Amino acid sequence: KSADDVRKGQGEVAAFIGDPAPEAYDKVVDRLLASPAYGEHWGRHWLDVVRFGESTGFERNIILDNAWPFRDYVIRSFNEDKPFDRLVLEHLAGDVVGNGDPDVEVGTGFLVGGPYDNVGNQDAVQAARIRADTLDDVIRTTGEAFLGVTIGCARCHNHKFDPILQNDYYRLYASFSGVYHGSRTAAGPDQRRERA
Repeated sequence: KSADDVRKGQGEVAAFIGDPAPEAYDKVVDRLLASPAYGEHWGRHWLDVVRFGESTGFERNIILDNAWPFRDYVIRSFNEDKPFDRLVLEHLAGDVVGNGDPDVEVGTGFLVGGPYDNVGNQDAVQAARIRADTLDDVIRTTGEAFLGVTIGCARCHNHKFDPILQNDYYRLYASFSGVYHGSRTAAGPDQRRERA
């Protein structure tokens, strides 16, 4: 933090301590919750959970110039106190439930927000493995972020006491099999008309 940030924080603490009003605590909480910094702070944590990055990773590590709308969507969602079940729905199917609404469609950036091997291996066996690994990343992140469980082991085998079976893993695999990485611009009807 900069020296100015530290001084500002110290001033806010001093003002709170010096405020004798019974509603002083409520005022501070309301001010902090209304601050755009609230969504930036908690959004950063969520973006880590959903393995968001602004580059593809791997050998080529290409910068994704159009990844920022998902980042801003997450921050906005926290600042608007979006219900978690709605956030999950928009992350998994925002393009369906918000068809035509770029503010909702952008939520599906979750599906392709992680590292992506875009080298384009010409060997069919290796290309199939890379595709399976790509979908595995989506499945694992979905399980970890929304279910709070690791489900990657079920890709290869069942565990005796694990609630996620191999059949469940491949049901998720089939559900996500239509997800492909690519460039897409989320735009409203007016913006789409302008581009046409």
